[in-house]
Amino acid sequence: MGTFGTDRFRRIATAGVLVAGMLALAGCFASPADPVAESSAAATDAESGLERDVRTTFDQPWERAAVAVIDGDGTEAIFVEADETTVYEIGNISMALTGELFAIAVERGEVAPDDPLGAYLPLGDTPASGVTLRSLATHSSGLPRHPTDAATEAAIDEAAATHGNPFSYTLDQLIELARLETVTDPGQSLYSEFGAALLGHALAAAARTDYESLLQERVLSPLGMEGAIVVETDDEVPSEHAGGHYVDGAEVEPTVVGAYGPALGVTATLPDLIALAEAVLDGAMSDSAAIDPASETGGQWPTSVGYLWEVQEEPARTITYTLGFTNGFSAALLIDRDAGHASIVLVNSDTDVSEYALRYLNAFADG
Repeated sequence: MGTFGTDRFRRIATAGVLVAGMLALAGCFASPADPVAESSAAATDAESGLERDVRTTFDQPWERAAVAVIDGDGTEAIFVEADETTVYEIGNISMALTGELFAIAVERGEVAPDDPLGAYLPLGDTPASGVTLRSLATHSSGLPRHPTDAATEAAIDEAAATHGNPFSYTLDQLIELARLETVTDPGQSLYSEFGAALLGHALAAAARTDYESLLQERVLSPLGMEGAIVVETDDEVPSEHAGGHYVDGAEVEPTVVGAYGPALGVTATLPDLIALAEAVLDGAMSDSAAIDPASETGGQWPTSVGYLWEVQEEPARTITYTLGFTNGFSAALLIDRDAGHASIVLVNSDTDVSEYALRYLNAFADG
């Protein structure tokens, strides 16, 4: 796999480990003594501690950030060169929405966790046909992170060199690539956007619709995520798109992933992610099977996996979280369900914001 794939997946895996490691190091999870001690910028009389931290953290001229902390006092939202209408690519957080669709489909009796993928997608007599929907939802199917065909490998290498996007498959192409794949070590943890994408389309097939319509009907509309959409083509990129950047400030074209939508293709505003967090805390998703541990991840991450959500259990608290990356964007959503706290960070920069999200959760929730 080329640089694009390996670097981005290294960040995803490292971010998960980073969250877990920081949680462990936090002991009883006392807030850091001075979360912005590195900044010499003084807070104004009108700004809160969170505002000051966000302002001094996201200070590059190209950065447009949106941050929220939810606690018993309500929700504090902070914007840097952005507002409630600014749209961000949330990358892998799209998978968490697909995980909720899986939980809903199981509850409705449309699918069973141990149904084979081939019952819903035309995969013929191939290894991918036999993997279960549960294994796709828990990153244990044995399918690779991305298709391993030569054309995809070449596209990934080209994307690394050009800041491009290698994933623009049609659904037929995605299914054909799945037919070509082998299954390695089923039951073992292997993060797979490929598997998550296939799961989303299998759920849509079971409901006799397409993925975008299914997500809108069963998750986005019911949760009040009014600004969130699945972007499958260039024409669907919202006009309020924040415009992505690499960490060096280089501009990046919008990430348009075609049939990879169930894994990477959702764009959303900060209010959309606040609605998602609130649904998990005390709303429609508070008792969802998607956010309960369903599988241990073993050596790859020191966490459990729900249905495409990650869960870090520590003696003092449990954090349910999901992280997202695309070319040019980074996102994090961390939720302490027992305390009723959550933090969200969205930024139009290809960086890792999980550390900031945890800092805001520790330092500013009921702080």
